[in-house]
This record gives sequence, C-alpha cells and structure tokens, in this order.
Amino acid sequence: MTMRSPRSLFNRSAVAVWTTAALMLTGLLISGTSLAEDCPLKAPLTLKDLQDGFAGATGTVWTVAPDCSFTVAHQIGPKAEEPYRRGRLTPEQQAHLKELLTRTPVANLPEQFGGGPQVNPRRITLSYSGKVSVLTLAPDGGDLNSLHAAAGDDPTGQLLGLAATLDQITGG
Repeated sequence: MTMRSPRSLFNRSAVAVWTTAALMLTGLLISGTSLAEDCPLKAPLTLKDLQDGFAGATGTVWTVAPDCSFTVAHQIGPKAEEPYRRGRLTPEQQAHLKELLTRTPVANLPEQFGGGPQVNPRRITLSYSGKVSVLTLAPDGGDLNSLHAAAGDDPTGQLLGLAATLDQITGG
C-alpha cells in the first residue's frame, strides 16, 4: 500500500472544490442569462403614481429592470426613498407583462393626456425606452383598479391597466 503525502491529497481536494465551484458559477451565469432573455423588457420600465401637494410630489415608484428584477419605493418631494420591496417577476408575471405591453404599445401613448391644469393633481408617469407619458388625473382619483375599470380601452385605460398590473404583480 502506497501512502500519499498529505500535500497531494490537499491538492486533489482543492482541485475538486475549485472544479465544483466553477461548475456552479457557470450554472448560475447560464441561468441568469436565460432569465434575462425571457424578460419582455429591453430597457428599464419606470412607473410613478404621484400626487402633488405641500411637500411636493409624493407617491409610489415602480421600476422593472430588463432582467425582470423590480423595486418599489416611496417618493416624497423630488427624491425617491430606498426601495421597500425588491424581487423578480415570476415566469407567469413576465408573460402577463409581455401581453400587457403588446396590448399597450408604449410608443403610441401620448406624451401628456388626461385632465387639464388642476390644484394638486395626481400624475401617472410611464418611462420606457426613451418614451415618457404623463396622465394627469383629479386629486381624488381613487385606486388604480377602479380608475382602470372606469377608463375603458383608450390610452388612459391602457396606461392605468399597466399601472394597476405593476402594482398587483409587485405587491406595491
């Protein structure tokens, strides 16, 4: 029986550990790549639901990255706070978002629409791939689902539907 030196045993163990770590890292990178490829977004999508008031614009900001990770944060005045919710859209949520973006071509939404100038208006702002659309609503607008149900399928309804869906799937 030949005895191996402790050094050669250590070298073989180290090689095995490094090989296993490299294989796991490769799996994670491939998995992350496929997640990003499944996401329907080509650029970050940001939606803000803000109400003007004494402290400035306050409300909620949803951001979905091209890899379908998301954040939800409060905005008070000119600055968004640290996100209070983070996550990644599930494959079902990604499919739902893709369907919604197909029905709501962001490029076709007007830059400004909704009601005229008001005191302390509520604004729903969508930013995606260089396009910004702002929907101005009355201050006592109500919740996104109710507003969407009342709006129909015009651009107002489409933007409110997207906002209500983001609120729902991110738990905002």
